[in-house]
Amino acid sequence: MEQLHPDGLPIRLSTADYNNQNTYYMLNDDEPSEVFFNTSERWFYTDQPLQLTLDDDLCFQLRFYSPRALPNVTVWAKIEGYEEEFKLFVFEKVMPFHQFRMQLPFTSEDIKAVTRSGKLIQIMANPHLAKENITLTAESDAPYWKTLQAIGCHWHIRFGRYNPNQTSWAYPLHACHAREGVAMALNLAYMYSSPEFAAELNAWGPLHSNNDKNLVNKETVLKQAIGHRGLVFGLTTGVMGLGGGETFGMHESVYFEQYPDDSSITETMFHEYAHCLGYGHAGNMTYEQTGPGWPSLCGKVYEELALAKKLPVYSRRFLHSRRSKTAYLPGGGYYRPSKHVIEDPELDEVDGGLARGNDFLDTDWGEIKDAPELSFRLDYNDAGVGERNYMPRSVYVYGNKMYVTNDIRAANFTWDVYDLSTGKPVHEKQFTQWTLPNGNTQKIGTPADIIRTHDKIYLAGSHNTLFVFDAETYECTATLNLGYNATGLAATNGTLYAYLNGAKAFPEHLLTYGAIAASSAFGGNDANNTMTADYEGNVYAVDYRSKRLVQLDTRYMMACKLTTGSELTFEAGPLGAAWSPDGRLFVSFDGKQTEQKFCEVDPETGKIIKDYTTIGGITLQNPAKCLIRHNTLFIIDRVGGLCLYAIPLSQLNAADDNN
Repeated sequence: MEQLHPDGLPIRLSTADYNNQNTYYMLNDDEPSEVFFNTSERWFYTDQPLQLTLDDDLCFQLRFYSPRALPNVTVWAKIEGYEEEFKLFVFEKVMPFHQFRMQLPFTSEDIKAVTRSGKLIQIMANPHLAKENITLTAESDAPYWKTLQAIGCHWHIRFGRYNPNQTSWAYPLHACHAREGVAMALNLAYMYSSPEFAAELNAWGPLHSNNDKNLVNKETVLKQAIGHRGLVFGLTTGVMGLGGGETFGMHESVYFEQYPDDSSITETMFHEYAHCLGYGHAGNMTYEQTGPGWPSLCGKVYEELALAKKLPVYSRRFLHSRRSKTAYLPGGGYYRPSKHVIEDPELDEVDGGLARGNDFLDTDWGEIKDAPELSFRLDYNDAGVGERNYMPRSVYVYGNKMYVTNDIRAANFTWDVYDLSTGKPVHEKQFTQWTLPNGNTQKIGTPADIIRTHDKIYLAGSHNTLFVFDAETYECTATLNLGYNATGLAATNGTLYAYLNGAKAFPEHLLTYGAIAASSAFGGNDANNTMTADYEGNVYAVDYRSKRLVQLDTRYMMACKLTTGSELTFEAGPLGAAWSPDGRLFVSFDGKQTEQKFCEVDPETGKIIKDYTTIGGITLQNPAKCLIRHNTLFIIDRVGGLCLYAIPLSQLNAADDNN
């Protein structure tokens, strides 16, 4: 802890100085409801979200009711008998919902301090000093501080359990809703204080207090909105909201959907606030029976101010409440597609960015460093079955394990595990059925694609389901409903992708939440489609029918927006694609459509660089799924030999001519 003067003030605190002795985060998911429903413990005024207090023992306490951090905070103190304020604390950053406590030294020791005018003064020890003799103020040069200072509503904000015996209040407000209530209160208070709202209110059409169209005086209603006493936030069930006086109950979805980068649905919020101002259901202050009124007006300004990043809490990304363990959302519920995308470096610092979050896993290729090249041919003999019972469809290699699906005919569908530690495939396990997490037996359907990442194996192809297996025990640990029979899988940057004619993305660390994003259909609905990923973390759909390789655009995946980006088009339908660690792209093509069945292509243009249909002594008949691992090309040939080849990557030399 650095100080300007070793024996004096101010006390300088970085985020590294916060610990469980001086810091606690209010309204966290584990905070007991007895605490956040205690109106002497959890409350604030909207125009004073940063609370500075001293107790009788001169223990300093800071509480910050805000979902956003506030950098560069200076706390000044003024003691009776001294002419000027002096610097007491300098905080590098006050964190969201930060409670900070520290004993002050004034009663027991002399201490030096720096005044506003820059003078170095000596504050003498005074055992009789009382908290009433000290005044505290705070300031910051951060833009967010200016936003908070612009709030003119002195609303008293608290959180209420309300009557659990009433159906509409059956379930209590939880910590995640309380945090959203803080955001909502700050946003509403800022909006009603803003010149933008006053201007829009003045330009808006008539507001009516009843169906006889009695006009609401706009100057009066603005004074009412700003001067309201306060709100007691609660949670409603069965109804979207309940409001009146200081009662302000919202359904969980209302708390979560208030932001433009969520669903941007705000009608209930403003409907209930109109009740708090004394208006009923007639007219257009709540239900808008006489034309667009208060909810539409407020919703318009609220969204515009959020998109302009003027609201104190303008994005759902500050809180990520849908992921809270205290949310009621059935079965989780990662996100809803956002109406708008809000990009901001401050938000990226909070959650890791729109492409993926801080909590996502790293890419796991299962590579063995400096692994020797492999060379072998795998067919029915290696699987220990009859010749007519084996035709590989998909292959994935992770460490010394190779996973292969076999779809020659329904009676003989399997997925198999091979050990590669000896340099040749040794058959370990074969699966035709398994036990589901619910205890039922699942017989294999069409095993289209298989991959492994981290400690899980993923299998897709039938039952509209993605099956998840423990990579060590082979126990089926989860099933993910896809809504279609995926033919392609890929994993990179902690995200699992499944593809048929559109793609879905699943966060590996939170599979139980289901898909975080889904694209619209962009490819032909074909059983030959598959996927691939390059070593840069980009993921691609191999679109057989449309004869192209389509890169997925994952920049806004955390906003539930998974779209398509660049694409390469070919003259024949691609059946597989593989990237090498140095960025080379190899594509297998339908042998019925071209004689150039396996080629290196330019990753920028898709133009064929070199034909590798014949590699060494191997001539591929109809190559399909392929990948490069362990300095080796693994490629399936689906005609003639019905086999899988492992070909040393050194045999695929960089082309020096165009064929």
